[in-house]
Amino acid sequence: MADTLFLDDWDALTRERDTRFSATLDRVFAYHPFYKDLLTRARLRRRDISGVADLVKLPVTTHKDYLANPAGFVLAWPEAASAEESIVWDVMHTMQASGPPAPFVSTTYDFLNILALNRNMLRLRGTLQSDSILNLFPLTRHPHGAFARAMNAAAAYNIPVTAAMPGASNARQPDIGNPLDEVVAIAARSCATILWGVPSYIRKMVARAEELGVMLPHVRLVFVSGEGFAAAARSDLIDRLKRLGAKEPKISVSYGASEMQGGMVECAPGTGFHNPAPDQFCFEAVDPDTHKPVPDGEEGLILLTHLDRRGTVMLRYALGDVARLTRERCPHCGALTERIIGTPRRTGGFVKIRGRLIDPQVLSDALAGETAVADFQAVVEKEEEGDVLSRDRLRIKIAPDGKPDETLSRRLAERVKTAIGIRPVIELTTAEDPMLAVRGWAMWPLVDLRKKKRR
Repeated sequence: MADTLFLDDWDALTRERDTRFSATLDRVFAYHPFYKDLLTRARLRRRDISGVADLVKLPVTTHKDYLANPAGFVLAWPEAASAEESIVWDVMHTMQASGPPAPFVSTTYDFLNILALNRNMLRLRGTLQSDSILNLFPLTRHPHGAFARAMNAAAAYNIPVTAAMPGASNARQPDIGNPLDEVVAIAARSCATILWGVPSYIRKMVARAEELGVMLPHVRLVFVSGEGFAAAARSDLIDRLKRLGAKEPKISVSYGASEMQGGMVECAPGTGFHNPAPDQFCFEAVDPDTHKPVPDGEEGLILLTHLDRRGTVMLRYALGDVARLTRERCPHCGALTERIIGTPRRTGGFVKIRGRLIDPQVLSDALAGETAVADFQAVVEKEEEGDVLSRDRLRIKIAPDGKPDETLSRRLAERVKTAIGIRPVIELTTAEDPMLAVRGWAMWPLVDLRKKKRR
Protein backbone atom coordinates (compact mmCIF):
# COMPACT_ATOMS: atom_id res chain seq x y z
CA MET A 1 0.00 0.00 0.00
CA ALA A 2 1.28 3.47 -0.92
CA ASP A 3 2.46 5.86 1.80
CA THR A 4 -0.28 8.48 1.55
CA LEU A 5 1.88 11.14 3.23
CA PHE A 6 4.43 11.15 0.41
CA LEU A 7 2.54 10.49 -2.83
CA ASP A 8 3.83 11.88 -6.13
CA ASP A 9 1.03 14.38 -6.71
CA TRP A 10 -2.41 15.52 -5.60
CA ASP A 11 -4.13 13.47 -8.31
CA ALA A 12 -2.82 10.28 -6.72
CA LEU A 13 -3.86 11.43 -3.24
CA THR A 14 -7.30 12.48 -4.47
CA ARG A 15 -7.88 9.01 -5.97
CA GLU A 16 -6.97 7.41 -2.64
CA ARG A 17 -9.21 9.83 -0.77
CA ASP A 18 -12.17 9.37 -3.08
CA THR A 19 -12.06 5.59 -2.66
CA ARG A 20 -12.25 5.87 1.12
CA PHE A 21 -14.69 8.77 1.14
CA SER A 22 -17.06 6.96 -1.21
CA ALA A 23 -17.39 4.08 1.26
CA THR A 24 -17.95 6.54 4.13
CA LEU A 25 -20.58 8.45 2.15
CA ASP A 26 -22.50 5.24 1.40
CA ARG A 27 -22.82 4.70 5.13
CA VAL A 28 -23.57 8.36 5.92
CA PHE A 29 -26.51 8.46 3.50
CA ALA A 30 -27.83 5.19 4.92
CA TYR A 31 -27.13 5.42 8.66
CA HIS A 32 -26.15 8.93 9.82
CA PRO A 33 -29.07 10.58 11.70
CA PHE A 34 -27.85 14.18 11.44
CA TYR A 35 -26.63 14.14 7.84
CA LYS A 36 -29.53 12.09 6.49
CA ASP A 37 -31.81 14.88 7.64
CA LEU A 38 -29.47 17.71 6.59
CA LEU A 39 -28.80 16.29 3.12
CA THR A 40 -32.49 15.65 2.55
CA ARG A 41 -33.30 19.26 3.41
CA ALA A 42 -30.45 20.39 1.12
CA ARG A 43 -31.91 18.18 -1.65
CA LEU A 44 -28.64 16.36 -2.08
CA ARG A 45 -28.65 12.71 -3.15
CA ARG A 46 -25.85 10.19 -2.98
CA ARG A 47 -25.08 10.51 -6.68
CA ASP A 48 -24.59 14.27 -6.27
CA ILE A 49 -21.37 13.72 -4.30
CA SER A 50 -18.79 11.63 -6.10
CA GLY A 51 -15.67 12.62 -4.11
CA VAL A 52 -13.83 15.30 -2.17
CA ALA A 53 -14.21 17.77 -5.05
CA ASP A 54 -17.94 17.86 -4.29
CA LEU A 55 -17.53 18.75 -0.62
CA VAL A 56 -18.31 22.39 -1.48
CA LYS A 57 -21.90 21.30 -2.17
CA LEU A 58 -22.41 20.40 1.49
CA PRO A 59 -23.45 22.91 4.16
CA VAL A 60 -20.93 23.70 6.91
CA THR A 61 -21.50 21.85 10.19
CA THR A 62 -20.96 23.92 13.34
CA HIS A 63 -19.86 23.04 16.86
CA LYS A 64 -23.32 24.14 17.97
CA ASP A 65 -24.89 21.52 15.67
CA TYR A 66 -22.70 18.83 17.23
CA LEU A 67 -23.27 19.88 20.85
CA ALA A 68 -27.04 19.96 20.32
CA ASN A 69 -27.11 16.23 19.54
CA PRO A 70 -23.78 14.35 19.69
CA ALA A 71 -25.56 11.00 19.33
CA GLY A 72 -26.96 12.19 16.01
CA PHE A 73 -23.41 12.23 14.59
CA VAL A 74 -22.82 8.53 15.31
CA LEU A 75 -23.66 6.06 12.54
CA ALA A 76 -26.75 4.07 13.57
CA TRP A 77 -25.74 0.61 12.39
CA PRO A 78 -28.31 -2.12 11.67
CA GLU A 79 -27.98 -5.47 13.45
CA ALA A 80 -26.48 -7.09 10.36
CA ALA A 81 -23.63 -4.56 10.16
CA SER A 82 -19.98 -5.58 10.10
CA ALA A 83 -18.65 -6.12 13.62
CA GLU A 84 -15.43 -4.22 12.89
CA GLU A 85 -17.37 -1.19 11.69
CA SER A 86 -20.07 -1.17 14.38
CA ILE A 87 -18.48 -2.31 17.67
CA VAL A 88 -17.64 0.67 19.90
CA TRP A 89 -13.95 0.56 20.85
CA ASP A 90 -13.85 3.72 23.00
CA VAL A 91 -15.59 7.03 23.66
CA MET A 92 -13.56 10.21 24.13
CA HIS A 93 -14.89 13.72 24.75
CA THR A 94 -14.30 17.13 23.20
CA MET A 95 -12.68 19.88 25.24
CA GLN A 96 -15.03 22.69 26.32
CA ALA A 97 -14.26 26.05 27.90
CA SER A 98 -17.66 25.78 29.59
CA GLY A 99 -20.52 23.31 29.58
CA PRO A 100 -20.41 19.53 29.39
CA PRO A 101 -18.02 17.90 26.90
CA ALA A 102 -19.52 16.04 23.94
CA PRO A 103 -18.85 12.31 23.42
CA PHE A 104 -16.87 11.24 20.36
CA VAL A 105 -17.31 7.57 19.45
CA SER A 106 -14.71 5.36 17.76
CA THR A 107 -15.37 1.83 16.56
CA THR A 108 -12.89 -1.01 16.13
CA TYR A 109 -12.50 0.10 12.50
CA ASP A 110 -11.73 3.67 13.65
CA PHE A 111 -9.24 2.61 16.30
CA LEU A 112 -6.97 1.00 13.72
CA ASN A 113 -7.03 4.32 11.84
CA ILE A 114 -6.26 6.17 15.10
CA LEU A 115 -3.17 4.01 15.56
CA ALA A 116 -2.05 4.78 12.00
CA LEU A 117 -2.72 8.50 12.54
CA ASN A 118 -0.67 8.62 15.73
CA ARG A 119 2.13 6.63 14.12
CA ASN A 120 2.30 9.21 11.33
CA MET A 121 2.37 12.01 13.90
CA LEU A 122 5.47 10.45 15.45
CA ARG A 123 7.06 9.96 12.02
CA LEU A 124 6.60 13.61 11.09
CA ARG A 125 7.99 14.72 14.44
CA GLY A 126 11.23 12.82 13.91
CA THR A 127 10.71 9.94 16.36
CA LEU A 128 13.27 7.13 16.19
CA GLN A 129 12.86 3.44 16.99
CA SER A 130 15.34 4.01 19.83
CA ASP A 131 13.16 6.68 21.47
CA SER A 132 10.95 6.32 24.54
CA ILE A 133 8.08 8.53 25.69
CA LEU A 134 7.25 10.07 29.06
CA ASN A 135 3.47 10.66 29.02
CA LEU A 136 2.87 13.78 31.13
CA PHE A 137 -0.88 14.04 30.50
CA PRO A 138 -3.05 13.51 33.58
CA LEU A 139 -6.09 11.32 33.95
CA THR A 140 -9.25 13.41 33.59
CA ARG A 141 -12.85 12.89 34.64
CA HIS A 142 -13.96 12.83 31.01
CA PRO A 143 -11.53 11.02 28.70
CA HIS A 144 -10.34 13.58 26.14
CA GLY A 145 -7.85 11.44 24.26
CA ALA A 146 -4.59 13.08 25.33
CA PHE A 147 -3.55 10.54 27.98
CA ALA A 148 -4.81 7.51 26.08
CA ARG A 149 -3.57 8.53 22.62
CA ALA A 150 -0.01 9.13 23.87
CA MET A 151 -0.06 5.53 25.07
CA ASN A 152 -1.58 4.38 21.78
CA ALA A 153 1.03 6.29 19.75
CA ALA A 154 3.86 4.46 21.50
CA ALA A 155 2.15 1.13 20.83
CA ALA A 156 1.68 2.00 17.15
CA TYR A 157 5.36 2.93 16.84
CA ASN A 158 6.55 -0.05 18.91
CA ILE A 159 8.50 2.06 21.39
CA PRO A 160 8.37 2.18 25.22
CA VAL A 161 6.19 4.66 27.10
CA THR A 162 6.06 5.59 30.79
CA ALA A 163 2.92 7.20 32.18
CA ALA A 164 3.96 9.69 34.86
CA MET A 165 0.35 10.04 36.07
CA PRO A 166 0.67 13.65 37.31
CA GLY A 167 -2.01 15.02 39.60
CA ALA A 168 -3.64 14.51 42.96
CA SER A 169 -4.05 10.92 44.13
CA ASN A 170 -7.50 9.38 43.95
CA ALA A 171 -9.29 8.94 47.28
CA ARG A 172 -10.46 5.46 46.28
CA GLN A 173 -7.06 4.46 44.86
CA PRO A 174 -4.45 6.59 46.65
CA ASP A 175 -1.57 4.93 44.79
CA ILE A 176 -2.84 6.36 41.48
CA GLY A 177 -1.58 9.89 40.81
CA ASN A 178 1.77 11.50 41.52
CA PRO A 179 2.83 14.87 42.96
CA LEU A 180 5.27 17.03 41.04
CA ASP A 181 8.42 15.85 42.82
CA GLU A 182 7.57 12.22 42.10
CA VAL A 183 6.95 13.06 38.44
CA VAL A 184 10.45 14.58 38.32
CA ALA A 185 11.85 11.36 39.83
CA ILE A 186 9.94 9.28 37.26
CA ALA A 187 11.32 11.46 34.46
CA ALA A 188 14.86 10.86 35.69
CA ARG A 189 14.66 7.11 36.18
CA SER A 190 12.71 6.46 32.96
CA CYS A 191 15.50 8.06 30.87
CA ALA A 192 12.77 9.00 28.39
CA THR A 193 13.94 10.77 25.25
CA ILE A 194 10.54 12.36 24.54
CA LEU A 195 8.47 14.47 26.94
CA TRP A 196 4.82 14.71 25.86
CA GLY A 197 2.22 16.93 27.52
CA VAL A 198 0.85 20.46 27.81
CA PRO A 199 3.56 23.14 27.78
CA SER A 200 2.65 24.76 31.10
CA TYR A 201 3.01 21.47 32.98
CA ILE A 202 6.18 20.41 31.16
CA ARG A 203 7.72 23.78 32.00
CA LYS A 204 6.65 23.38 35.63
CA MET A 205 8.16 19.88 35.78
CA VAL A 206 11.44 20.98 34.17
CA ALA A 207 11.68 24.01 36.48
CA ARG A 208 11.20 21.76 39.49
CA ALA A 209 13.87 19.37 38.21
CA GLU A 210 16.24 22.37 38.09
CA GLU A 211 15.40 23.28 41.68
CA LEU A 212 16.01 19.71 42.83
CA GLY A 213 19.22 19.34 40.82
CA VAL A 214 17.76 16.43 38.82
CA MET A 215 19.37 16.05 35.39
CA LEU A 216 17.46 14.99 32.26
CA PRO A 217 20.28 14.36 29.77
CA HIS A 218 18.37 11.86 27.63
CA VAL A 219 15.64 14.29 26.50
CA ARG A 220 15.91 15.14 22.81
CA LEU A 221 12.29 15.89 21.84
CA VAL A 222 9.39 17.66 23.54
CA PHE A 223 5.86 17.28 22.14
CA VAL A 224 3.43 19.96 23.32
CA SER A 225 -0.28 20.44 22.69
CA GLY A 226 -3.41 21.73 24.37
CA GLU A 227 -2.26 25.35 24.87
CA GLY A 228 -0.70 28.20 22.96
CA PHE A 229 3.10 28.20 22.94
CA ALA A 230 4.88 31.42 22.02
CA ALA A 231 8.40 31.60 20.59
CA ALA A 232 9.78 33.05 23.84
CA ALA A 233 8.33 30.13 25.81
CA ARG A 234 9.85 27.68 23.35
CA SER A 235 13.30 29.26 23.73
CA ASP A 236 13.01 29.32 27.51
CA LEU A 237 12.11 25.61 27.70
CA ILE A 238 14.99 24.67 25.40
CA ASP A 239 17.44 26.67 27.56
CA ARG A 240 16.17 24.98 30.73
CA LEU A 241 16.54 21.51 29.23
CA LYS A 242 20.08 22.29 28.14
CA ARG A 243 20.92 23.27 31.71
CA LEU A 244 19.63 19.83 32.73
CA GLY A 245 22.05 18.11 30.37
CA ALA A 246 19.96 17.72 27.21
CA LYS A 247 22.25 18.10 24.18
CA GLU A 248 20.16 19.70 21.43
CA PRO A 249 16.52 19.39 22.51
CA LYS A 250 13.85 20.19 19.96
CA ILE A 251 10.22 21.15 20.55
CA SER A 252 7.36 20.08 18.30
CA VAL A 253 4.01 21.85 18.67
CA SER A 254 0.74 20.27 17.55
CA TYR A 255 -2.66 21.66 16.61
CA GLY A 256 -4.79 19.06 18.36
CA ALA A 257 -8.46 18.27 17.84
CA SER A 258 -10.63 15.77 19.67
CA GLU A 259 -12.46 15.30 16.38
CA MET A 260 -9.25 13.86 14.94
CA GLN A 261 -8.17 11.88 18.00
CA GLY A 262 -4.75 13.29 17.27
CA GLY A 263 -3.45 16.51 15.79
CA MET A 264 -1.73 18.32 12.97
CA VAL A 265 1.99 18.48 13.78
CA GLU A 266 5.20 20.28 12.87
CA CYS A 267 8.00 18.37 11.18
CA ALA A 268 10.28 21.27 12.18
CA PRO A 269 9.63 24.69 13.76
CA GLY A 270 8.05 27.08 11.30
CA THR A 271 7.04 24.46 8.71
CA GLY A 272 3.36 24.54 9.67
CA PHE A 273 1.00 21.99 11.15
CA HIS A 274 0.78 18.97 8.83
CA ASN A 275 -2.33 16.83 8.34
CA PRO A 276 -0.67 13.52 9.31
CA ALA A 277 -3.34 11.30 7.75
CA PRO A 278 -4.52 12.78 4.44
CA ASP A 279 -6.26 9.47 3.67
CA GLN A 280 -8.43 9.95 6.78
CA PHE A 281 -9.02 13.72 6.91
CA CYS A 282 -9.61 16.51 4.44
CA PHE A 283 -9.13 20.11 5.52
CA GLU A 284 -10.55 23.22 3.86
CA ALA A 285 -10.29 26.96 4.50
CA VAL A 286 -13.41 28.98 3.77
CA ASP A 287 -14.63 32.53 4.25
CA PRO A 288 -16.05 32.67 7.80
CA ASP A 289 -19.21 34.46 6.62
CA THR A 290 -19.98 33.11 3.15
CA HIS A 291 -18.36 29.66 3.61
CA LYS A 292 -16.91 29.93 0.12
CA PRO A 293 -13.40 28.47 -0.37
CA VAL A 294 -10.51 30.93 -0.05
CA PRO A 295 -7.35 30.75 -2.21
CA ASP A 296 -4.49 28.55 -1.05
CA GLY A 297 -2.44 30.29 1.62
CA GLU A 298 -5.11 32.86 2.52
CA GLU A 299 -6.74 32.99 5.94
CA GLY A 300 -10.05 31.19 6.34
CA LEU A 301 -12.24 29.22 8.71
CA ILE A 302 -10.81 25.70 9.02
CA LEU A 303 -13.16 22.82 8.14
CA LEU A 304 -12.56 19.13 8.83
CA THR A 305 -14.12 16.22 6.93
CA HIS A 306 -13.81 12.59 8.01
CA LEU A 307 -12.98 10.55 4.91
CA ASP A 308 -12.78 7.14 6.57
CA ARG A 309 -14.78 6.82 9.82
CA ARG A 310 -17.46 4.50 11.18
CA GLY A 311 -18.35 5.89 14.63
CA THR A 312 -18.80 9.65 15.01
CA VAL A 313 -18.62 11.11 11.49
CA MET A 314 -18.40 14.80 10.55
CA LEU A 315 -18.52 16.48 7.15
CA ARG A 316 -17.22 20.04 6.64
CA TYR A 317 -17.10 20.53 10.40
CA ALA A 318 -15.92 23.98 11.51
CA LEU A 319 -13.17 23.49 14.09
CA GLY A 320 -13.66 27.05 15.32
CA ASP A 321 -10.30 28.45 14.23
CA VAL A 322 -9.23 30.82 11.48
CA ALA A 323 -5.86 30.11 9.86
CA ARG A 324 -3.93 30.00 6.59
CA LEU A 325 -4.06 26.61 4.88
CA THR A 326 -1.72 25.49 2.12
CA ARG A 327 -1.62 22.39 -0.07
CA GLU A 328 1.97 22.92 -1.19
CA ARG A 329 4.39 20.06 -0.56
CA CYS A 330 6.37 20.68 2.64
CA PRO A 331 9.82 21.96 1.63
CA HIS A 332 11.39 20.45 4.76
CA CYS A 333 10.06 16.87 5.00
CA GLY A 334 8.50 16.44 1.55
CA ALA A 335 5.03 15.49 2.81
CA LEU A 336 2.17 16.15 0.38
CA THR A 337 -0.74 17.09 2.61
CA GLU A 338 -2.60 20.10 3.93
CA ARG A 339 -0.63 22.32 6.29
CA ILE A 340 -1.76 25.16 8.55
CA ILE A 341 0.77 27.98 8.29
CA GLY A 342 1.21 30.32 11.23
CA THR A 343 -0.77 30.25 14.47
CA PRO A 344 -4.51 29.55 14.26
CA ARG A 345 -6.73 32.01 16.09
CA ARG A 346 -10.05 31.21 17.68
CA THR A 347 -13.22 32.60 16.11
CA GLY A 348 -15.64 34.04 18.62
CA GLY A 349 -13.00 33.53 21.30
CA PHE A 350 -12.49 37.22 22.02
CA VAL A 351 -13.51 38.52 25.43
CA LYS A 352 -14.82 42.07 25.87
CA ILE A 353 -13.29 43.88 28.86
CA ARG A 354 -14.18 47.52 29.48
CA GLY A 355 -15.48 47.77 25.93
CA ARG A 356 -12.29 46.39 24.38
CA LEU A 357 -12.16 43.01 22.58
CA ILE A 358 -9.29 40.94 23.99
CA ASP A 359 -7.69 37.93 22.31
CA PRO A 360 -6.81 35.48 25.15
CA GLN A 361 -3.91 34.11 23.10
CA VAL A 362 -2.25 37.54 22.94
CA LEU A 363 -2.54 37.76 26.73
CA SER A 364 -1.10 34.25 27.09
CA ASP A 365 1.83 35.03 24.79
CA ALA A 366 2.64 38.20 26.75
CA LEU A 367 2.89 36.26 30.01
CA ALA A 368 4.73 33.32 28.43
CA GLY A 369 7.45 35.74 27.37
CA GLU A 370 8.35 36.36 31.03
CA THR A 371 10.64 33.56 32.17
CA ALA A 372 9.97 34.31 35.85
CA VAL A 373 6.39 33.01 35.46
CA ALA A 374 5.93 29.30 36.15
CA ASP A 375 2.15 29.28 35.75
CA PHE A 376 -0.76 31.70 35.59
CA GLN A 377 -4.51 32.04 35.34
CA ALA A 378 -6.30 35.19 34.22
CA VAL A 379 -9.91 35.97 35.10
CA VAL A 380 -12.21 38.82 34.23
CA GLU A 381 -14.77 39.72 36.88
CA LYS A 382 -16.75 42.64 38.27
CA GLU A 383 -15.05 44.87 40.84
CA GLU A 384 -18.23 44.64 42.90
CA GLU A 385 -19.38 41.02 42.92
CA GLY A 386 -23.02 40.68 41.84
CA ASP A 387 -23.24 44.26 40.54
CA VAL A 388 -23.53 44.02 36.75
CA LEU A 389 -23.01 47.78 36.43
CA SER A 390 -19.70 47.85 38.27
CA ARG A 391 -16.39 48.12 36.42
CA ASP A 392 -14.71 45.10 34.81
CA ARG A 393 -11.51 43.90 36.45
CA LEU A 394 -8.80 41.76 34.87
CA ARG A 395 -7.07 39.76 37.60
CA ILE A 396 -4.11 37.49 36.94
CA LYS A 397 -2.85 34.94 39.44
CA ILE A 398 0.86 34.28 38.95
CA ALA A 399 2.87 31.36 40.30
CA PRO A 400 6.48 32.64 40.07
CA ASP A 401 9.37 30.45 39.07
CA GLY A 402 11.40 30.59 42.26
CA LYS A 403 11.51 33.59 44.55
CA PRO A 404 10.14 36.65 42.72
CA ASP A 405 11.97 39.94 42.73
CA GLU A 406 10.14 43.05 43.87
CA THR A 407 9.63 44.31 40.32
CA LEU A 408 7.87 41.20 38.95
CA SER A 409 4.28 42.35 39.51
CA ARG A 410 4.99 45.76 37.99
CA ARG A 411 6.78 44.24 34.98
CA LEU A 412 3.95 41.80 34.30
CA ALA A 413 1.26 44.46 34.61
CA GLU A 414 3.16 46.66 32.15
CA ARG A 415 3.76 43.75 29.77
CA VAL A 416 0.03 42.91 29.71
CA LYS A 417 -0.95 46.58 29.35
CA THR A 418 1.33 46.87 26.32
CA ALA A 419 -0.07 43.69 24.75
CA ILE A 420 -3.83 44.19 25.20
CA GLY A 421 -4.32 47.77 26.36
CA ILE A 422 -5.65 46.92 29.84
CA ARG A 423 -3.67 47.03 33.07
CA PRO A 424 -4.42 43.97 35.20
CA VAL A 425 -4.36 43.34 38.92
CA ILE A 426 -1.45 40.94 39.55
CA GLU A 427 -1.70 38.48 42.44
CA LEU A 428 1.33 36.36 43.31
CA THR A 429 0.46 32.86 44.49
CA THR A 430 1.85 29.31 44.39
CA ALA A 431 1.36 26.35 42.07
CA GLU A 432 -0.86 24.81 44.78
CA ASP A 433 -3.40 27.64 44.45
CA PRO A 434 -6.80 25.95 43.80
CA MET A 435 -7.41 28.11 40.75
CA LEU A 436 -4.24 26.69 39.18
CA ALA A 437 -4.35 23.19 40.59
CA VAL A 438 -7.91 22.15 39.69
CA ARG A 439 -7.73 22.86 35.94
CA GLY A 440 -8.00 20.06 33.41
CA TRP A 441 -5.15 18.97 31.15
CA ALA A 442 -5.61 21.97 28.82
CA MET A 443 -5.75 25.43 30.35
CA TRP A 444 -8.00 28.29 29.29
CA PRO A 445 -5.78 31.36 29.74
CA LEU A 446 -8.67 33.76 30.37
CA VAL A 447 -11.82 32.74 32.24
CA ASP A 448 -14.86 35.04 32.30
CA LEU A 449 -16.35 34.90 35.80
CA ARG A 450 -18.90 37.63 35.09
CA LYS A 451 -21.30 35.22 33.39
CA LYS A 452 -20.90 32.50 35.99
CA LYS A 453 -21.70 34.79 38.91
CA ARG A 454 -24.91 36.05 37.30
CA ARG A 455 -26.40 32.56 37.06
